[in-house]
Amino acid sequence: MSYSPKDATAATAAANREAVSRYDMDDRQDFADADRDLLAPFPDKLYATDGRVIFDPARFDYLAEDAPAPDSVHPSLWRQSQLIRKGGLYRVVDGLYQVRNNDIANLTVVEGEDGLVVIDCMASVEAATQGMAMIREHVSDKPVVAVIYTHTHIDHYGGVKGVVDPADVASGKVPVIAPGTVASFDKYALGENVIAGNAMSRRASYAFGSLLDLDATGHVTCGIGITTVPGVTVSYLSPTDGITETGTRRELAGLEFEFLYAPDTEAPEEMHIWIPQLAALTCAENANHSLHNIQTLRGARTRDARNFARYLDETLQRWGDAAQVHYGPHTWPVWGNDGVVTLLESQRDTYKYVHDQALRLANQGYTPLEAAEEIELPEALGRKWFNRGYHGTLHHDVRAVFTKELGMWDGDPVSLHPHPPVESARRFVDLIGAEQVLAEGRRAFEAGDYRWAAQILHTLVFAQPEHQAARELQADAYEQMGYQAEGPQWRGILLTAAKELRTGVQPATFATASPDTILAMPIDILFDYAAVHVDGPRAAGTDLRIDFHFTDQGRDQGQGRDQGQTWTMWIGHGVLNARPGASSDTGLTVTGPKSALAGVLLQPASAGQLAQAGKIKLEGDEGILQTYAGLLDTFDPNFAIVTP
Repeated sequence: MSYSPKDATAATAAANREAVSRYDMDDRQDFADADRDLLAPFPDKLYATDGRVIFDPARFDYLAEDAPAPDSVHPSLWRQSQLIRKGGLYRVVDGLYQVRNNDIANLTVVEGEDGLVVIDCMASVEAATQGMAMIREHVSDKPVVAVIYTHTHIDHYGGVKGVVDPADVASGKVPVIAPGTVASFDKYALGENVIAGNAMSRRASYAFGSLLDLDATGHVTCGIGITTVPGVTVSYLSPTDGITETGTRRELAGLEFEFLYAPDTEAPEEMHIWIPQLAALTCAENANHSLHNIQTLRGARTRDARNFARYLDETLQRWGDAAQVHYGPHTWPVWGNDGVVTLLESQRDTYKYVHDQALRLANQGYTPLEAAEEIELPEALGRKWFNRGYHGTLHHDVRAVFTKELGMWDGDPVSLHPHPPVESARRFVDLIGAEQVLAEGRRAFEAGDYRWAAQILHTLVFAQPEHQAARELQADAYEQMGYQAEGPQWRGILLTAAKELRTGVQPATFATASPDTILAMPIDILFDYAAVHVDGPRAAGTDLRIDFHFTDQGRDQGQGRDQGQTWTMWIGHGVLNARPGASSDTGLTVTGPKSALAGVLLQPASAGQLAQAGKIKLEGDEGILQTYAGLLDTFDPNFAIVTP
């Protein structure tokens, strides 16, 4: 279906013109830095294995550096997107190189005496493969001798199989170094992205604009990277070397790497890296050319803003006097000691300001939304381009501090046990009248009060989702709010809401629960993933038990030879539990490799075919699997958001 967004209104155009006065538009240092030491532009379009174009740098030509901001894009976001458009292979310093902006995240490669060390691997195998090919052509054909993940997010490990041969990792030839223990990294990397992955993927499709066209009335960039690309290959290899203490060092390719362990910051497991021979520092995503999320809009665990500040200050204490360049897994580097120190100090103080002022107002009785409306950064912080809200925003970060420190309730009794949205909307519309609600929405829209228009019309859309005039007018309001948003995730959410109100739910384009990530999950998390599929009310009266014997997963407790690993899974009281070890009263044992048992666990109806093919062995009452299959729920990747 073709889709044509509407133009910016006069009110939106005026708001975006007025915004220019709040920024130092004459500061062009970022443009010089983003262009610095380009070795090679991207050679061509990037293709998927099925021939689809998944990245074409020419698609972003509308973001040319001399192009003025259109009325439909906030001028600050337009400027950031013009910077993000710059991409290719860059020299950061001799021995350290980055491929930037064929993907949402960067590929960083350090060249040592006898090999290459890759720091973060982009989100997709396709982008990482293209990046490594450019490294091989223009920098070095030395072997990869180590891979480092800076943290547990998918855009930093998803391309790993485009960087290194899994057999070299499995043999121990190439270590994969990551923050935390191997088990904790797997838990957070895979559990966070998969167990709530269906909801996260749907919300991410809004936040990252993957359902929008790439143009000035749709998706411009992600603010910290060029775009999220649908239909790519996401891979995973578990770490082999965990970093759990600050000051830990590793010698890799003849260079020293020193790590600062920074858990519970931008990710549950994260670390900063110092390479003294290059005077090069990265604080992963704890320091960026953007304010970061304290609570992501796609959905993830709430982060600790105070920890951002704490670990940035510790980094300054350790290496602030010596650092000559700061490079990140997103955007462009900062060169010179003064520049590095300014970045880290300013971002430290920004996160601490958000944290402290949110709690100051909380202690005065403000609710999260009231505090978010009140707090502004001091000019010395807020006018720094790298503190602007291109990923997180000040508004939702303030609210996230409340969530982290005080929980989900805002302290107002009216919000303690409200009616659900549809019931509240029906009562409201019954009281006011549908035509009166529509009239007020139209008045607010014409007055340029788009926030109120969207809010009042939400009641009518949820009470009467078939009310086409309400849907169209709410879409118009969301669209103008999106055009005025500085934050690209707010823009993506609002413009996607407008599109789906007008055209209906758009098919999903991306899923965090890729086959590679599911198969890489530790066994306990695999059972956790199955558990969230169990329909509790339907399973409440069921009592069943199945033993799963994983033939390729190590040794049984106390056995002297390779016996595999057995787990018992049972359902009772509507809950799926599992623990290591065989059961004395199981009704069924399923034996096979992890890849096959994952299929049985998540799609038990497939067990018969797998058994016939000789991939698994079933011993006992096979009817238990039919019972189990009847208890599992399915997740719709296209569930409604802007309608009931």
